[in-house]
Amino acid sequence: MRLIVFDLDGTLSDSRAAILATFADACRAHGEHVPTEDAISARIGLPLEEMFSQVVPRGDAAALSATYRSTYIPHDAVHTRLFPGAIDLLVALADRRLAIATSKSQKGAENSVTRAGIRPHFDVVLGQDSVARPKPHADMLVEVMRRAGVAPDRTVMVGDTTFDLEMADAAGVRGIGVAWGHHGAERLGRWEVAGSMRELGGLLG
Repeated sequence: MRLIVFDLDGTLSDSRAAILATFADACRAHGEHVPTEDAISARIGLPLEEMFSQVVPRGDAAALSATYRSTYIPHDAVHTRLFPGAIDLLVALADRRLAIATSKSQKGAENSVTRAGIRPHFDVVLGQDSVARPKPHADMLVEVMRRAGVAPDRTVMVGDTTFDLEMADAAGVRGIGVAWGHHGAERLGRWEVAGSMRELGGLLG
């Protein structure tokens, strides 16, 4: 049986507004300048502390990240929605083993897929703090495959950022990008890229 591993934010769920709002709130709470939306979006998919280190270089990344995590849920509940067609795609893939590999924490990942009503579709949900090295290192994808008992040549990674697809390359797994997420088709140009959920379903067929 084949294993299809999905990123979450920007791939299955449209969480851009929630991420940007929470990021801005965390910066303001610590008296830091709020980075541009483009600067934040370009780094979505990296671990949270690494994002803050890059866009708020003089700030306390650990403290900013802690504030972000403590204030994210209200924004997520208001702003985050599954992309149109996501549920239909997951239902159509019911004969495959499905997993999530996300840069959210393990707790955040479980909370998000549960709130979205899609947790039953996935055999494995893995957050970045469950492995030693998060995306773009191979560790998270290797651990998902270990838990699922599926080899790399039977696995596909679907994501919206270069970090997702670089992780796939590092793990020896086929990577497929999606054009509607944070990095866009042009930035993902050296991989296969689906322009719609329907096209993605065809590539996964």
